[in-house]
Amino acid sequence: MIKFLLAALLCLVWGSTWLGIKIGLEDSPPFLSAGFRFVLSCAVLFALIRWKKLPLATSFKDWKNIIIPGLFAYFFSYGLVYWGEQHINSGLAAVLFSTLPFWVAIFAHLLLPNEKFNRVKLASLIIGFSGILLIFWDNLRISSSGQTVLGMLALLGSGASAAYAGVRTKRDLHHVDPIVIAAQQMLVGMVLLLLAGFAVEDLHTFKITQKSIGALFYLAIFGSALAFSVYFYLLKTTDATKLSLIAFVTPIVALILGWLIMDEKVTRHLLLGAGLVIVGIVLLVFWGKAEIPLED
Repeated sequence: MIKFLLAALLCLVWGSTWLGIKIGLEDSPPFLSAGFRFVLSCAVLFALIRWKKLPLATSFKDWKNIIIPGLFAYFFSYGLVYWGEQHINSGLAAVLFSTLPFWVAIFAHLLLPNEKFNRVKLASLIIGFSGILLIFWDNLRISSSGQTVLGMLALLGSGASAAYAGVRTKRDLHHVDPIVIAAQQMLVGMVLLLLAGFAVEDLHTFKITQKSIGALFYLAIFGSALAFSVYFYLLKTTDATKLSLIAFVTPIVALILGWLIMDEKVTRHLLLGAGLVIVGIVLLVFWGKAEIPLED
């Protein structure tokens, strides 16, 4: 029950971050916006580490396993998300990022001996992703703009980067506290994002407004510090592919929040698509371990 509640919390928080990022980008450039977000998140996490007197990962092996996933999880993944959302709407961004479970299943098959890919997992992921496509059908009108295509590719790359980082973390850092993992990996991404931002962006384009500061604090404290601590806790105790199905649920949350806050219309696509997502989740949770190989 606790794991279910924590997973539900992640869905709610991460479902709201797509809107938060879009709002923040109205008054701030992408790399600096993401970098400053993680400055605040790291401050919260390292304060928590000090308060709880948690040991940091200090060995060379642990630092290697911190830096590589940190590079993919926070620099590549979030850099691509923030850059890509400049050129596509938040709904489409959520759809493209929801390909993450496909990437997780592939990387888990390659890196985790107990999570081999099979036909049940394939069927559940296809059903779930079909539901997401149905929900956001109206948002999938692809224009001929080159920036739009690049934005879409950026979000696909973001999902792949996050998936690889998550599977690497599950394999190599199971002995490290989840809060420490989140803080030290986030620190890696923060430094690289700020370096990239100061190198290619103009600091003066970061406007101090109610929207930019509000989005920054919400994304830093709830979307990063809290959410990633919970995520890494669940990652240590839950099948990586099953946990990745959060990526199917968060776009639904984003759409519902848009309906509640922005008075956006709820359509039949939402109801039918949500049903397909639930079917995919149930299939994976209850039969995902079935020994049905992809090859006869």
